[in-house]
Parts: sequence; C-alpha cells; structure tokens
Amino acid sequence: MARITHFIAHDPITNSEGVVTEYDQELLSRASDSGIVFISVDEQGNRQIVPVDEVKEPDQVGGDYQIVQPLYVDQRMQAVVDVFDALSASVPAVAANADVQSASGESRSSVSFNEALENLRSLAYGTGEKGGE
Repeated sequence: MARITHFIAHDPITNSEGVVTEYDQELLSRASDSGIVFISVDEQGNRQIVPVDEVKEPDQVGGDYQIVQPLYVDQRMQAVVDVFDALSASVPAVAANADVQSASGESRSSVSFNEALENLRSLAYGTGEKGGE
C-alpha cells in the first residue's frame, strides 16, 4: 500500500462515513468498541480496513495548499458585477422595481436590485473604483 493520506471511520449500521480528524487512542478505541470500522486511504485512493491501533495521524507531505488564488476570485467577482451592470442598463425598469431577498440574515426583508448591485460592486471593486464607497 502507498503512503496513507487519511483514515475514514465507517459506521456499518447507518452506512455512513467520516474522515478521522481526532487521533486520541482512547476515543478511537471507544468508537471501535461500539462497532465503528476504520479504513485507511492511500494516495492512489485504495482503501483497506485496519485495526484501531493502526490509526495514527498521517504525515503531511507537500507543504501548504493554496485552494484559491485571490486574484482569480477577484476577477470572477468583477465579471459578475459587470454582468449585473449590463443587465441593469439593459432592463432599467425591471432593475428599478426588483426586490432582492437578503441572504445576510439581517432583519431587513429585501433590498432593491440597485442596492444589492451597489453592495456587490463595493465588495468586488473595493473603495474608489466603479462605484465602490
């Protein structure tokens, strides 16, 4: 078997799995005693059932991971704003009358399309550019 990248805890009763993130042997032993099966996963994706005493935190190889480059996200967000700007200019009557439900969980029930667009524009372009505050 190649290098182990992580372990999975499998509950055969509920047929569910989760990645092991806590390697305390007492907790792992109690889980095993209650029927949890441990599976090692190697770098090729091969899975193998292992006894609980073999479940140890794997060595991390490869250093840091960069999931998303900020510039990439900024460019995509700005493209989204540009699309909504074009939509607002193309259909001004709809944009003026449209209400948008707030996703922030704030108490306000809705904001106008133009207010939502201005909030998005501020996030995407920051201050001082294209309508940013």
